[in-house]
This record gives sequence, structure tokens and C-alpha cells, in this order.
Amino acid sequence: MEPTKYFIAFLQSSITPVALISGVGLILLSLTSRLGRTIDRSRMLTAELRNTNDKRKKILTAELRILHRRNKYLKTAMAGIAFSVLTSSLMIPVLLIMNITSLDLNIPGSILLVLSIGGIIVSSVYLFADVSLSLKALDLETEEYL
Repeated sequence: MEPTKYFIAFLQSSITPVALISGVGLILLSLTSRLGRTIDRSRMLTAELRNTNDKRKKILTAELRILHRRNKYLKTAMAGIAFSVLTSSLMIPVLLIMNITSLDLNIPGSILLVLSIGGIIVSSVYLFADVSLSLKALDLETEEYL
């Protein structure tokens, strides 16, 4: 009966990191979708730049600069999320070692949790910056019509 208790305790303690990984995975999915859109839009603008007049070229070039910055922000946001997944994943072996050996690894586990949350925070800040830039690009695109 003793091994079963340890296994149940391990499963119970692993719920938080697994739920964190699942939630962060959805954020990563959203970020990759946004990145794909910026890449597609950059390709469209580049193709349009080849066959346009000077006034339109300035607008398209400004939009391309914004897209380039957005790509950098999204890359940083994705790195933050990937770091969060890594640190959350490392919590599981720490919990397993704690349950098997009765070692006190609360401090390393807590540090991994804080780092994981830090990755989410960094990612959220850069995601907000990306959204702000995409609205700025929309303003550029619609400026002449409003």
C-alpha cells in the first residue's frame, strides 16, 4: 500500500505544473498564429512594394517596419512562453524526486514556479506591445480613408 500512496501524492502534486503547461500551450498557439499572420502580411507588402507609386511606398515601408518590430516582439513573447513550459516541465521531475526520496526540494521547486510565471509575464508584456503595434499599422493603413 505504501507505493500507491507515493504515486497518488506525486499525481496530486503534478497537477499544477501540468495545468500550467496546458494553459501556456494555448498562449503559444495564439502567438504562433499571430507570427504567421505577420509573416504573410510582410510577404504581401513586399510584393505590393514592387508595383506601387512613391506615396504608397512610404506607407508600405512604414508598415513593413512595424511588422518587423512585431516579429521581434512575438519572438520574445514566444521565448518567454517556451521558457515557462521548460521550467514547468522541470517541476515534475523535482516533484517525483521529492516523493520518491523524501528530499526537501521545496526551494528549487518554488524557484522553477517563479521562473515559469516570470516567463508568462514577459510574454504577456510583449504580446501587449505586439497588439499595440498592430493597431498602429492599422492606423497607417486606414489613415487616408478616415
